[in-house]
Amino acid sequence: MNLNSYELVYIVRPDLTDQDVGTVRADVKNRITSMDGTVEAEDDWGRRQLAFEIKDFTEGTYTLVKFNLPPENPGKLRDQLKIDERIIRYMITKAEPKKGKVEQKPKN
Repeated sequence: MNLNSYELVYIVRPDLTDQDVGTVRADVKNRITSMDGTVEAEDDWGRRQLAFEIKDFTEGTYTLVKFNLPPENPGKLRDQLKIDERIIRYMITKAEPKKGKVEQKPKN
């Protein structure tokens, strides 16, 4: 199966408890795996001030998820995130492939 690498950053409402935020994180990971994807990494960025007000909130809890998903499924994930009222903003981007070090041949 062909999988593409993606990164998702989402912001959870600030009025949720830490337990509720953990539930949102688990739900997002379950959505990815239910679409034949794999979660590579998750990074909790914590509660941060928003640059501008979103849905009457001035702060939110940020999370970054790196994952792999079949190319036809990111739109389905977007649709699910869009209707989740606990998530006030999200962004999915296609991750750039890791570039390794290129060894130069010694000049003779």
